This record gives sequence, structure tokens and C-alpha cells, in this order.
Amino acid sequence: MRDDDQSAEFVEFIRAHRRDLMRTASLLCAGDEAHAEDLVQTTLTKLYLAWSQVRRADSPLAYARRSLTHLFIDETRRAHRRRESTSAEPERALTSDPVSVGTDLD
Repeated sequence: MRDDDQSAEFVEFIRAHRRDLMRTASLLCAGDEAHAEDLVQTTLTKLYLAWSQVRRADSPLAYARRSLTHLFIDETRRAHRRRESTSAEPERALTSDPVSVGTDLD
């Protein structure tokens, strides 16, 4: 299949299913429309790059929804790991007051 034909097929897929993907993303993102839009755009970019494989799937829409869901889960895990690593209490290197150590001259 020519690149022009694949591109046209992909555009048709978007026209037919973008609303469905936005609804799924909105549910995943708890109604955050901006995050849902970003999620759909990133998913569509990945689908376009793999379109020759996606179009051969039994259900390209199901493939797209699964990709969208996996992307959401991956982003959530990354954000959770970032929060964990930045909110951890740094261990105290010094256990005593550095000013009073060695200043006892009496």
C-alpha cells in the first residue's frame, strides 16, 4: 500500500473514532480534558507510526483503546515514581549540632 493510501486510511480512522478515543481518555483522566487531549494525541502519533500493524488487527479501534490505556498507565506509574523520589525525606548527615561540636573550651 502506498504512503498516501495509508495516510488517507489513517485520517479516515481518526474521523471515525477520535470521539470514542477522547471519551475513553476523559474517563481515564477523571474528566481532565487537557490531559485527555494530550493522551489521545500521543496515542495517535504512536498509532500512525505503527499503522501498517494496527490496520491488520482484528479491531483497530480496540488496538487504539488498548494503546491509549497502556500509555495512561505508563504515565501514571512514571508520575508516581517521580513523586516518591522527590518527596522522600533526605537522611540527616549530621546527628548533632555542628556549631556546638568541639567548641566546649571550659
